[in-house]
Amino acid sequence: MRIGLVTDSTAQLSDAEEASLREITGDLFAVVPLTVLVGGVAFTDGELAAGDLCRKMNEGAEVSTSMASPAQFANAYSTLLDHGAESIITVTMSGDLSGTRDSAVAAAQNEESLINVVDSRTTSAGLAGALAIAAAGISQGHDVATIAGTVADWCAGETRTAFAPETLEHLRRGGRIGAASSLLGRALQIVPVLGLNAGVVAPVARVRTRTKALERMVALAGEAATEIDSDEQDVYVEIQHADGEPSHPDVVMLREKIEGAGLPTTFRTLSTIITAHVGSGTIGITVQTRP
Repeated sequence: MRIGLVTDSTAQLSDAEEASLREITGDLFAVVPLTVLVGGVAFTDGELAAGDLCRKMNEGAEVSTSMASPAQFANAYSTLLDHGAESIITVTMSGDLSGTRDSAVAAAQNEESLINVVDSRTTSAGLAGALAIAAAGISQGHDVATIAGTVADWCAGETRTAFAPETLEHLRRGGRIGAASSLLGRALQIVPVLGLNAGVVAPVARVRTRTKALERMVALAGEAATEIDSDEQDVYVEIQHADGEPSHPDVVMLREKIEGAGLPTTFRTLSTIITAHVGSGTIGITVQTRP
């Protein structure tokens, strides 16, 4: 069975990752973009460079986002089916962070073909990792239900995310603050380290300085690696930064300390959609296994 694979743009896939997914699926792969609006001007996710968005946010520009629509997913499904897909797996960012997952489901209901939508309960590096798991299942010849179940299990058990925004203000404005709303009253006294708990933003640690926040993230990386360690799969840490600068001092510090603890690292720029909600300067880590 020829299986297509669909995702949304918050995975922020590199050219190499996208090329690999296209090769594995026989070019039956599609990315449905979300939209970021800056001062009322709409940009497709990735159209505006990360650094440019951060600069505009720092200058006070009004920034918001728009989820991917059912029509966009329907078009992606139709295109893949027209090109020979017999079934489709869609892996989206957390449904608690965006209505994008609901759009994917709504579009799937209009198709007679088998379309299985998986809520990754994460985004960015975690979503990219989930796609790698799906691609591995496709290359191994598994059926859609098996692959979807494996992806859901991996998302629940083998990826952990923590991040440190410079302020909670952007999360508050966008309504994505989740359980971390308890921190708002103390925002001037603490530097928050947040995580994704079953797809919802939740507080992980409260510290006094940015340096201590980064040190806590290093500790969290080690704790998560121990928790999800597998004899069959390697664990690695992906460092993510809103400004897209791998040479940023915060990124360099995290990389040196995490690699010094024996964990390999990679780097990914945050999607402009995510940055619009967490703010410039946000740094994150995702600890996960490789397929």
